Amino acid sequence: MFLEPQGGDAFGVSYWLNSEFLGSWTGIAADQNYNQTLTLPNLKSGQAYVLTILLDNMGLDERGTVGTDEMKNPRGILRYDLSGRKSSAIKWKITGNLGGETYQDKARGPLNEGGLFAERQGYHLPNPPSQKWPTAKPTDGISKAGVGFYTTSFDLDMPAGFDIPMSFVFTNTTTVSNYRSQLYVNGYQFGKYVNNIGPQTSFPVPEGILNYHGTNYIALSLWALDSAGTKVEDIKLVAGPVIQSAYSAPELVPMPAWEERQGAY
Repeated sequence: MFLEPQGGDAFGVSYWLNSEFLGSWTGIAADQNYNQTLTLPNLKSGQAYVLTILLDNMGLDERGTVGTDEMKNPRGILRYDLSGRKSSAIKWKITGNLGGETYQDKARGPLNEGGLFAERQGYHLPNPPSQKWPTAKPTDGISKAGVGFYTTSFDLDMPAGFDIPMSFVFTNTTTVSNYRSQLYVNGYQFGKYVNNIGPQTSFPVPEGILNYHGTNYIALSLWALDSAGTKVEDIKLVAGPVIQSAYSAPELVPMPAWEERQGAY
């Protein structure tokens, strides 16, 4: 099967037929799209099959030159061809953020979440229903291609009278398989790390998004693009220069907590 997906510079994409992993394009910084031919397993006549494509949308292009239309470059599947079948015989279903333009989370806005199952369910928001989830760590990772999702919480009590910048820092390494990870802080998406491209590893989170005097909820998605799975080598909350200051501490932004979402799948 031939496919040409386009997700923007440094995008990645993975493919499954039913539950069988077919492969990935892990991405390079210079490519917005990539032609890929997938070898399908032996298929049985008369049986229905579902091709699942997980495509990373890296955002729309800016208009870098007057008179050009780069910002109109589409995202998605530009061309496809299944040997022996007409293109019209394939039906597509697009899954993005829950509700599309009628998005659920009015506090954080329409660009805060995407089409991952955990995002559509709202599990990246504070206090998700994780009590019965299995205990796991992103530093242990997952054993096959796919997406893992992790949540945790911790308390902060920073001293008054000091300006203390804080950042979440990924350990940069090439010793683990290719992965992409999104960081959510109190429900706000605050970073995307692509370990085979980079180079950003440090994601500053300002006071007000990060609660310096209370409980913080952190969520992390882990997308393994290789069949062997992957793990996050390490991620830490790191304090920057501690500066004594008379600044007025900012108020917390709105942080609506998790609620069950109707129609999510």
